[in-house]
Amino acid sequence: MDNQQQDASCSTVKSEQDSNVEEQTKTTQQNTQRNGWFTNERLNLFLALCAIIISAASFYATYLQASAAERQVKAATWPWLEVMTGNFNEEKNQSEITFVLTNSGSGPAIVKYVKYHYNDQSYLDIYKVISACCFDTQAYETQLQTLQDNSPDINIFEAFGWIMTSASDNRLLASGSKLKLFGFKQTGFNETQWDKVNKQRNSIKTEICYCSLLEQCYLSDGRGDVKEIQQCE
Repeated sequence: MDNQQQDASCSTVKSEQDSNVEEQTKTTQQNTQRNGWFTNERLNLFLALCAIIISAASFYATYLQASAAERQVKAATWPWLEVMTGNFNEEKNQSEITFVLTNSGSGPAIVKYVKYHYNDQSYLDIYKVISACCFDTQAYETQLQTLQDNSPDINIFEAFGWIMTSASDNRLLASGSKLKLFGFKQTGFNETQWDKVNKQRNSIKTEICYCSLLEQCYLSDGRGDVKEIQQCE
């Protein structure tokens, strides 16, 4: 009986040892499988992906900062040109038809050209616009010149009222500055001509092409419609 009990005890111990060995073997195999998946190559790939993501995020943040800075500089140097017309000079307290180019923007403008449009025709010379809409400027100038020759002591062009203009092409117009493109004061001698211009002045349209100091160019109709373009042609 004692030998049988000892044999049974030994068998039980051996079975438990075999079970422990099997469990340890399974655990070792599982650990080996885990360690086999998490290799150095996969670790390096994971680190490389993390580096790429961080670099992309840094690049995007830098791009946003650069874009914001560019917009701020553009806003600080942005010119806005418009043409205003009137028929009375408050400073001189007299009737005068004017076309005034004004820079209402925050930066200076380099005026490339000013065009005038009347009846679907475009003009670079304002005298030709007035001749097309109102009266023969050449004949009017000839009359004044004849009077001037007969009365050299009197400034006939000033006294009788001549058209005063200013060159606008390739002019630098600072922020808040104005340029009188056209001036025609009313006198007792030119009432007929003055009235014709006064009736047609709102029918004369303007087109201004200008650039900022950053070489960003714009095309304006002189009345608030401004669009950015590649360059002034």
